[in-house]
Amino acid sequence: MTALVLVQAAALLLLTGLAWAMPGLAQPSLPFGVRIPGDRAGEPVIATAVRRYRARVLPGGLATAAAATAGTLLAGRSALALAVVPPCAVAAMAALCWSVYYRAHRTVAAAKAEHGWFDRVPQGIAVDTTLRTDPERYPWAWALPAAVITAGTAVLGAVRYPALPATLVTHWDGNGRADGRAATTVLTAFTPVLLQAAVGALLAGSAVVALRSRQSLDAEHPRASAAQHRGFVRWTARGLLVLAAFVNLSLLGTALTMWGLLGHSAAADAALTGLPVLLGVLVVVFIAVRTGAQGSRLTVDDTDGAGRTAVANRDDDRYWKAGVLYVNRDDPSVFVPKRFGIGWTLNFGSRGGRLVTVLLLVALLAAVLLLN
Repeated sequence: MTALVLVQAAALLLLTGLAWAMPGLAQPSLPFGVRIPGDRAGEPVIATAVRRYRARVLPGGLATAAAATAGTLLAGRSALALAVVPPCAVAAMAALCWSVYYRAHRTVAAAKAEHGWFDRVPQGIAVDTTLRTDPERYPWAWALPAAVITAGTAVLGAVRYPALPATLVTHWDGNGRADGRAATTVLTAFTPVLLQAAVGALLAGSAVVALRSRQSLDAEHPRASAAQHRGFVRWTARGLLVLAAFVNLSLLGTALTMWGLLGHSAAADAALTGLPVLLGVLVVVFIAVRTGAQGSRLTVDDTDGAGRTAVANRDDDRYWKAGVLYVNRDDPSVFVPKRFGIGWTLNFGSRGGRLVTVLLLVALLAAVLLLN
């Protein structure tokens, strides 16, 4: 139980730290999802909004983590506590971060409108056409560990399969007792391997999407931001493949326990299944913090300022609802970079974006029905 509580607390503290750092990861021209000219990035109102945001997120996140930890400990090892407390804690964190973010977003947007930051400012966009003629190469070497772990698990399962009992334990309760069994078949025995293959394929495909993702270059520094974008997609793809390896390592632990090669306990479960995933997420978070949104934190050679222009990024706030929801019917892109946060979001105005939204909702509904 202690191990599970520690993993839960570590995950919530990680979310709190990431939320606290988020304003520093955004592109300088997009504070709290509001598009501004680059020379306005140092406005006092923005610095004040960042300080207030962090002053509210940090204690709120710590309080949420403490409350969730106390709730889990007080509830004991009941399955209900383990099923309810973590999701409620994550939901509370999400609500806290949204409310604090939205207040900062409105503050910056109001200052921009009141003082006319885009009045008489030339606007434009920048595109790196060489990303089509000379794209970033897929990091196949980084995909090898996940594939090796999957293959090794499959071989081990094939060797172990003849000695498996007639039924397999598929679930344990909070006290470590088996409360779910299934008849031993190829499908049930190799479920962890199938999940490894699915996770590997999903994250490997996500790496392809990252490498080919839409640009969000800085029109004021097109040359430097193009180099930063390349570094960003390169390291993001590598991070996704590292995450695949850690998730597959976690599923290997599940397979070893299911096949009776390792005993089951709460501590072992946390170490074999929870810890690898947490480490993989830490790698992704480290890369996100190191690169910043679209590589804005990466250092590139632009000391002479030769790539600098007098054109500000186009003011396209009208397409972004609260700086987080992108709705543009004239843009065929399905995925676009987030303005505040890590990764990409959907263009809910495009046909592809609406289709993906429907498919996700159907998949979620199907998962709920299957679990029930």
